[in-house]
Amino acid sequence: MPDHGKPQLNDNIRRLICSYSGQEVDANGFRRPIGLCSCCPAPGKPVVVEYALEKVNAELEARGGIARAEPGLEAFAPLLPVRGLSPSFAGDVGRTSVAKSEPLSAEHDVDVLIKNEGTNPSGSFKDRGLAIAVALGTACGARRFCLPTQGNAGVAASLFSARLGLEGCVVYMPEGYQDGIYHREAAFFGAEIKFSGTNIAASGKQMREDYADQLSSGDLVDVSTFFEPGRLEGKKTMGLEIFDHFGPDGLPDWIIYPTGGGTGLVGIWKALRELQELGFVDPKRHRLPKLVAVQSEQCAPVIRAFERDLDEVEPVQSQGTIADGLDVPGAIMGHAILSSIRESQGSAVAVSEEAIVKAFNTCGRLGLPVSYECGAVLAALENLKRSAQIVPGESVLLLMTASHLVPLGQADNAVG
Repeated sequence: MPDHGKPQLNDNIRRLICSYSGQEVDANGFRRPIGLCSCCPAPGKPVVVEYALEKVNAELEARGGIARAEPGLEAFAPLLPVRGLSPSFAGDVGRTSVAKSEPLSAEHDVDVLIKNEGTNPSGSFKDRGLAIAVALGTACGARRFCLPTQGNAGVAASLFSARLGLEGCVVYMPEGYQDGIYHREAAFFGAEIKFSGTNIAASGKQMREDYADQLSSGDLVDVSTFFEPGRLEGKKTMGLEIFDHFGPDGLPDWIIYPTGGGTGLVGIWKALRELQELGFVDPKRHRLPKLVAVQSEQCAPVIRAFERDLDEVEPVQSQGTIADGLDVPGAIMGHAILSSIRESQGSAVAVSEEAIVKAFNTCGRLGLPVSYECGAVLAALENLKRSAQIVPGESVLLLMTASHLVPLGQADNAVG
């Protein structure tokens, strides 16, 4: 069994709150893993972590900045719910590069910056969220985890379960994913894999029915998107890294983000707002980036809700998309996705399947090792330029969430 040391709770945590009502959530002394709230109608709303910012500020001042030299996620320990993440557990997670794309900048007459998340250990940004979810759950007494997935999240949860020497993660995938690359990757990291339903929502429903008793007792912990607070806190590190890279005076005008469940988009905004509260960002002098949520026209619940000026995201019937990570017909944290976009004065864009494939192939010709979801991000940039929402001379950060290896490992990829 690997010996990475048990992650410890961060005493900078002030409280847990319901993301929807704002009510404080009883943490029960963190003696068992944290799930959805009980103050909202079943199944509840996502719970978020609030920190004692005065304690965080004192610690950051003592260490001389947001990030330290520790490898991986431990560099941001003061603003994470867990500490003591050993280098062998999460030392290779995050700290991903940001580089300007000269060809795309010249083509679009804006500064196009690429943050490449494909260098994470399992090949996607999911490693950030699942590393913290598994670590936080373990710190609260969890022994095994489960989730539905259409790809990278199941692989990441399996990898970090293996790194802590836990029993294999229970991973539910939709029918048709048998023997595919996600199946093989999760199995490689010791997952117990089951298949049910036509999409991630149906898989999750079946998983919760099959394991109702174990989930109720806490023997099994559901680390689905936003079903516990760790995934949000892990994804938040993207925002901390963006600030650490650019500083308050050089933040990009726009951040374009491929949005399925929306954890990363909400996490980036949470990080920037926390930094604002800590005084690292002065609202009178520094402007925060405008956030853009990108979805496929085939499955665009966030875009529909944004365009209709709703406060919640209503589920849709997905028509299927080549970008698996965007095939999410609902959003349990839709209220926070929408408020993050609006507070940042950002936008929401749906792109066609044809545009996703075309942009994906453009990325290949430019030597950008990214996924179909990233193709959607580039296609959204093109749409925003055509509509003059993004204007010449602005700076745009494209959040490229995963590598090219998964789509190219699928027999039905649309490279051409």
